[in-house]
Amino acid sequence: MNIIRLTARIRAFDIFLVVVMSLFCFSCLFTMFYHQNVNHIQKLSNNFYDEDSLFFRTSQANFDFTSLYDSLPHNSVLFSKFFGRGEDIRGVVYKGSYASPNITSGRFFEETDFTSNAHLAVIGKDVPIRKTVHNKKMIEFNNLNYEVIGTIGYNLPTRMDRTILLNLNADNITSSVEYIVSSSSVQDSLNFIGNENMFGQVTLFERENVNILHLVDRGNRQLITSIIFIFILLVNSLSVLLFWIEKKNNEMRIKWNNGYSKRKIIMDNWKDFAPLLSTALVLAICSSWFIGGYLQSIHVSVLHTLLGMIILFCSFSLSVIFISYRKLA
Repeated sequence: MNIIRLTARIRAFDIFLVVVMSLFCFSCLFTMFYHQNVNHIQKLSNNFYDEDSLFFRTSQANFDFTSLYDSLPHNSVLFSKFFGRGEDIRGVVYKGSYASPNITSGRFFEETDFTSNAHLAVIGKDVPIRKTVHNKKMIEFNNLNYEVIGTIGYNLPTRMDRTILLNLNADNITSSVEYIVSSSSVQDSLNFIGNENMFGQVTLFERENVNILHLVDRGNRQLITSIIFIFILLVNSLSVLLFWIEKKNNEMRIKWNNGYSKRKIIMDNWKDFAPLLSTALVLAICSSWFIGGYLQSIHVSVLHTLLGMIILFCSFSLSVIFISYRKLA
């Protein structure tokens, strides 16, 4: 009976060790995933504008859309801000590569959409559709119908859920009062809006979006917070690991007195620990992938996952070997 109770206690503590290590490994992996995707997540918290986007107003009331599109730098996107019925309505035009919001159905704009006479819209998942024409979903803006070609959204609530994006064209460009441009470099954006013949007098202004992510991330506080949190979990994990090895101290001493070599005793400890560590890593990886996939804003790299798993496995294994060696010294 005592042996059964002792075995049950050891198994219960093994489970506790697995839970603690899996929490630590999960925090490390998810933090790594987060910082790989931090630019995308910051865009979500900032109405999908890049951090280096320039917000401006112009004194020019009428634009030639063809000239504007031709002068837009490569790998750039220009938003025009409209005011609607509660939704965030924007015109959008881009050149080159552009990372669009997550598409839940349909498609996003293509560059050919900006050089045609089509009137197209991509809407957030919470935007109501009140009109259909010839079985096509339509959004009406300024008495013009825009065909809905795609829906954007994520599994977590974002400001994009009530956003309406229209392909910027000659029919709607004069309806805007504010513009936002983002290029591959700030200098390209400045050169673009510095075209006086097109924009006239330009006034730059700051758009301050107060939200939780923006407040936490400012000044790299998110990275500092992550490091502190992971350090606390590391201390807890090492404390539990020390206690786990301490519980095996009597077993180690008995083996030592029976003529086992240090190497044999240490390897036996590691063999007992390796399955627990492997289980913790599998739980951490599965949890990280599941949450990343659910949020739809965390893109998981298999290569970085394997690298992180190897580093964590080797680090904990070396810790067990080192602590066991010190116990036998």
